[in-house]
This record gives sequence, C-alpha cells and structure tokens, in this order.
Amino acid sequence: MKDHAFQVAINQKYRDKVKPGDGRFWKFNMTFQTTRLTLPKLLAAIRQGYAWTAPHRRIRHRRPTRNKPHYRTTYRVKANVIGSQLLALDSDTGDDRSHFDSLLADPFIGRYASLLHATASSTPASPRTRIIFLLEASLAPDAYEQALRALLHRYPFCDQSVNHAAAVFYGARDCAYRLTGNRLPLSSLNDAIIQPYTAFLERERARREAERQARLARYGRREEPAAGQVERYVQAVYDNLLTELAQTEAGLGLRHQRLYGAALTVGGLEGAPWLTPAAHGRLRSAAADLLAAADANGYTAVYGEDDALRTIEAGLARGALLPLSEPVWYGERPFFQVGDRVRAVVGGQVKAVGRVARLRETGHWEYELDSLPNVWFARALLVSDRLEP
Repeated sequence: MKDHAFQVAINQKYRDKVKPGDGRFWKFNMTFQTTRLTLPKLLAAIRQGYAWTAPHRRIRHRRPTRNKPHYRTTYRVKANVIGSQLLALDSDTGDDRSHFDSLLADPFIGRYASLLHATASSTPASPRTRIIFLLEASLAPDAYEQALRALLHRYPFCDQSVNHAAAVFYGARDCAYRLTGNRLPLSSLNDAIIQPYTAFLERERARREAERQARLARYGRREEPAAGQVERYVQAVYDNLLTELAQTEAGLGLRHQRLYGAALTVGGLEGAPWLTPAAHGRLRSAAADLLAAADANGYTAVYGEDDALRTIEAGLARGALLPLSEPVWYGERPFFQVGDRVRAVVGGQVKAVGRVARLRETGHWEYELDSLPNVWFARALLVSDRLEP
C-alpha cells in the first residue's frame, strides 16, 4: 500500500532543522504547504531535509499576551489543524532500543509501522529513530492527540514532548530508513493502543479513589472547606508552579517540560467543578502568567513566544479534559494540605513560617514551605499557623 496518497503539510522552503529562537522560525511556521503524497514521496522529502506536519489552514488567530496585546499566532497551531493520517514517535534513547531491528521486533511496530527513518541527530553509536504509522483514515485533532498519548504510554522511552496535533517533524538528509508500507487500521489502533490506555487511566482513577476513601474512613471529612480555603489552596498551587517555572535554569532540559506541566495543572484546576468563583478569578491571567514565567527563565528568548504559547495552549487544553479531584477537607487533621499556613519548629526554635507548597509521603508525611523551597519538614515538626478553625 505504499502508493496510497494522504494529506500532509510539507515545508520545502527550508532544509534541516529550523529551531525555535532561530530568526527564520516565524516564517518557517508560515510556509508549510498542504499536499497529497504517497509514503515513498514523503520519504523522499524527508531525505531531502524537509520538515512535515499535519495539514492545516492558513489562518492567524488573535492571541493577545501581556506584552503584546495584538499578538496573532502563526499558521501552525492546533486550531488550524484539519486532521492527520500520520502518527509519529521519536525514539531518541541512543541505545539498542532505537535500532530499526529492535523496534521492528516489537509486535505492534513490526506489524503496523509504515516507515522508520534515522533522525538528523542519529549516529551509529547513538541511534535515534522516527517511527511513522499511516492510518487507514484521518483523525480529527482531539482524536489524534488521544491516540498519540496512548502510543506514548505504550512506548514510554519515546519523546513524550511530541504530544500535540501541530507537532513538527524535521527531515534528515540521506537518512537510513526502512519502508514497510504497512497501514494501521483504526480498529487495531483502538484495540491494541487506545483501549489499554483507557483501562490504565481507569485503574489509576480507581486506585486514587480507594486511597482517598481509606483516608476518609480513618479521619472523616468536613463537608465544606473552611472559609477561603479553596482560594488559598488554588493560590498556593498556582504560585508554586509559577515560581518553580520561573526559577528553572537553562541547560537542564526541564524548561519545556515544566512549562507544559504547569499549564497542564492549571488547565486541570480551571476545569475542576469544585472551584469557587474567587478561585477561578485567581487563574484568569494564567496564559499571561505562564508566559511571563517562561520569559523569566529565558525559555522564550531561545524558543520564541509562538512556541511557548503553543506549549501553554496544549497544556491548558489537555488539562481541562482532566479536571483535578477535589482535595479532601479532613475532619481530623492527620496532615496539612497545600495552602495551609504553618510554622516549622525544630528543637523549640521556629525555623520557617509559610504556606505548604508541596507534600509527599515517604513512610511519613513531609512538607515543603513556599518560604523555604527544596527543604522538607516532617509532619511532627509542623504546627498550624492559621486563623480559621
């Protein structure tokens, strides 16, 4: 089925990688052309160094930011994506897992992958491979992203950041390849990939709910949070996300990950039915605040506002589909919660005063305060500093 033609957007104006932060990146995102290709012709374009992405409309959307109130997006954004018949994974492990033979030995990849090719950064000593699946029919953007998330769950060693409908895949001149011509039926995608992923999510939800019910059985709960507690909880989570993002240093490979993760959490908060109007109000400027934090850590200086906004938009949109569960407002107070104001008392001396920013259970409960990041206090060292009952 190598001669089957499908829609794809190709950029033949630029060869090789045009990275965010490059002065050409804006025009790069404006010059993809949607066409119909067969797998051999797509491979030929890739081996000439041309990038491809999902077919999309040529529309610019108004997306004001704090510093640019009249900002409009480029064409390559999810809002413009028509649909895609190609799913792609990047196996960048640099070891045996990214060899063609190892990947094709996997039952699903071996049976359904249409094309494997070495990426531009691949070397014999450190192989990196792109795996492309040609679907029997095009998927709408939301269905495409669901399928991609499910694939990334099945193959956790693949690049988890390539997870949105408008992702770009760069060419690799004269790259090695394996062209199988396989096609992936939607029924096989559903049975082998999406359904197991859905079942995994359900098991995770059930596990978290069982743990929650066990705590409730032990400690009971207040039916309603104390006055202002929801707002304080949301504000503490929000401030912690922004602070961690703004302080993320370059060179650690964490800035994109934390930008997306922060947007995902904020989107989950925005979609939560238990938020009060006042708590929603705290999140009204989320996109601008996240962009400002990305400015502060230097991300936008390197990758550009368009890339940052695309990442923020993807995180907020996905997070809205995964609303955060309501915290348990416990009747007894076996441990503090994010947003609670506490004092850390060690040897009779107050070492820190602040609000709980994060908590973890490592045999016993430990807490980080917003006033003293990266220092963890055991529950026994904390006393309440709050005014409400």
